[in-house]
Amino acid sequence: MREEELRQIQTERLFAVLNRVYKEVPFYRILFDKHSLNPEEFEKPEDLRSYPFTTRDDLRKNYPYNMFAVPLREVVRILPSAGTTGAPIVVGYTRNDIYTLAELNARTLKNLDITKEDFVMITFHRGLFASAFGIQSGAELIGASVIPTNLEDPVKTLRILLDYRVTTLICSPSFAIWLAETLLNSELNPNTFMLRRVILCGEPFSEAQREFIENTLKVKVYNVYAVTEVFGPSVASECKARQGLHFQEDHFYVEILNPDTLGPVKPGEIGEIVVTTLTKEALPLIRYRTGDLTSILPKPCPCGSPFLQTERILGRLDDLVLFRGVKFHPGQVELLIEQITKTKVLWQVLLWREEGVEKILLQIAPSESIFSDSFSEQERMRKEIEEKLYLEFGIPIPVKFVEASSLVKEGEAFKKIVDKR
Repeated sequence: MREEELRQIQTERLFAVLNRVYKEVPFYRILFDKHSLNPEEFEKPEDLRSYPFTTRDDLRKNYPYNMFAVPLREVVRILPSAGTTGAPIVVGYTRNDIYTLAELNARTLKNLDITKEDFVMITFHRGLFASAFGIQSGAELIGASVIPTNLEDPVKTLRILLDYRVTTLICSPSFAIWLAETLLNSELNPNTFMLRRVILCGEPFSEAQREFIENTLKVKVYNVYAVTEVFGPSVASECKARQGLHFQEDHFYVEILNPDTLGPVKPGEIGEIVVTTLTKEALPLIRYRTGDLTSILPKPCPCGSPFLQTERILGRLDDLVLFRGVKFHPGQVELLIEQITKTKVLWQVLLWREEGVEKILLQIAPSESIFSDSFSEQERMRKEIEEKLYLEFGIPIPVKFVEASSLVKEGEAFKKIVDKR
């Protein structure tokens, strides 16, 4: 698909969806009238910038069905989603929506060379059911043999992977890490598995975590981005080059916006993902603020795709840290540490006040593989991390190497940010 062709498709579908929601969804009709917007006057994608945003609060306030653009008799699947705050959100699908969802996921899986010869195991906990059924429908459309499970037992999962000759595992990053750790402590040989690829969905993950899964399970790891409210999985995904997420822009008009100014960001700058659905029938959304953060990659992908390409999901807007007027996200810190240490480490940012002055400290609990016991090597790496942090954020952030036992936990997990201000 050429860029000119994509732009024409987006323009036509944006015009259609804006006019449809104005006619069929009272929420949007009132909102557009309030801003003196006439969808009939829409001419080009840039015109969308004058339209207001849709938020999770809007979906909650219109619970359960007031955001639907079709009669309930045309909605053949209804999914309640807790969202990130626990408040109920209801997502509906028409028969055409379900077919479109299958097509989107089939496209993603085909781009990763999955065919009818593959055995695909899909295992998610119930909270990620929307991702599970979307990816399953895509795999079945391709003709692959699908093994859907809701297992949360890595020992049983390893046995199924081996006995069923599974070639592709689709799961959450946390489950894949658990699976890899379980394999390390077992007598199973990863070379006896038929598994070739693991597709991760449902949570952000780091490059160090990807490397750990790949090295342990002897696979290639790929990333799929899902937004349940927008459509589900395969809003964006990696191709075989694995250099970033490709958004399926013939079905979603995507903006990466500065959370403060709500204007477009430049390549390399972190912004919030805002999505307008172009083909969703039951629940079309206009400029939906996902709360997810990423940045546009400046160079085109080797695969030649015309679609927007971004970094992996770096985290969520509500996780942003404000220190002395500078905003940063935990994902930025983690990415920088990984680039220098070349491995997965535990870390924690401490924030506190001392005589009214804000203080900050980055504590890192390194693994033995990072460096030798020599003090000079530790000092070299500490200084390098501090220099890179200053270049990235423009503020001095002291770094201290500590034992893992000194880091603050929340339940069983280590907190990334400990804010005592």
